[in-house]
Amino acid sequence: MRIAVTGGSGLVGRGLVGLLAEGHEIVNIDIAAPGASGGGDVVDGPEVEHSPTDVLDLPRLCVAVRGADAIVHAAGIPGPAFGTESEILEVNVEGTKNVGLAAAEEKVPRVVFVSSEAVLGFVFSDGRTRPRRFPIDESHPLAPMEVYGRSKLLAETALKRTALPGATVVCLRPPWVWSPEEYEKLRELTAEPGKWWDGLWAYVHRDDLARAVELAATAEIPSGFHAAYVAAPDNGTHVPTRELVDDFYPGVPLDDRVTEYGSLLSSAHLKELLGFAPAMTWREFLDA
Repeated sequence: MRIAVTGGSGLVGRGLVGLLAEGHEIVNIDIAAPGASGGGDVVDGPEVEHSPTDVLDLPRLCVAVRGADAIVHAAGIPGPAFGTESEILEVNVEGTKNVGLAAAEEKVPRVVFVSSEAVLGFVFSDGRTRPRRFPIDESHPLAPMEVYGRSKLLAETALKRTALPGATVVCLRPPWVWSPEEYEKLRELTAEPGKWWDGLWAYVHRDDLARAVELAATAEIPSGFHAAYVAAPDNGTHVPTRELVDDFYPGVPLDDRVTEYGSLLSSAHLKELLGFAPAMTWREFLDA
């Protein structure tokens, strides 16, 4: 397959391109050159073409995705601290809208969007939005109160409305994407639950996200719009999950089926949709 990846030069995008290039022809659509953001996992070879195209430039974006069998949209501003409100809305919402328009114009039948758990409204909310129950799944209400979460939710809606009629659109909603460059950061966080309670201590290894993305781009699934959380199977701390809930979310019901260190963000629907759920856990790398 020929797969167009927006944002393929970024921290997350490099991991996606690296895995996808093992079996597919890739065009990396990114204003930054491969390797510009640092890191040692740059993929550069005959199977990867680089198109220095801005997702806000619709005419050039149409040219960049021409001939693709699928588009993986990973470009965007990655959090509220990385831009002003207007910048985040422009890049994340209008850029995603352009991806949908380009897909429709060029008749690309599959679009995979790397969205975020921020659509729920917990992360970055300082507790203003609280969960109704645990674990969280796709039936939970979405109520982002800050600009980044709103931008991701608006982007999902824009993509749903603009993609090619009859196309398959998959919005994957990862929590914090953990890459090899951040092993020491995660080591610190595993011992400090209070530093990321609003993110539900949920995370996913970049390689597991890449596997989910590949399946979302290639597997035989029903056409239409799909959204799924993609998270590691455990919480990212040394503390049992029920203890975390009691300490930080008193009164929020916790399903008894959640395991001792189980994640509060469920990937069950992802498993139903793609036959895959993340399995890589921080304990494999840091708990030795």
